[in-house]
Amino acid sequence: MKAVKLKEYLNQIADRLTEDSTLEDVYEQLSLLADIDESEEQVEKGEVLTQKEVEEKSKEWLK
Repeated sequence: MKAVKLKEYLNQIADRLTEDSTLEDVYEQLSLLADIDESEEQVEKGEVLTQKEVEEKSKEWLK
């Protein structure tokens, strides 16, 4: 994750913190946002499978 994006995400998370928020809450939110970014990059690169492809591969995996 680029530093600019990280700072943007941390600011978004900070705006939503409450008195009961923990560092773990911040980490979970940051991790979720990083996972979403990674998924979007994979879609852009075409690194995704269709539902049918997943079903076919899962048949192989579950033998």
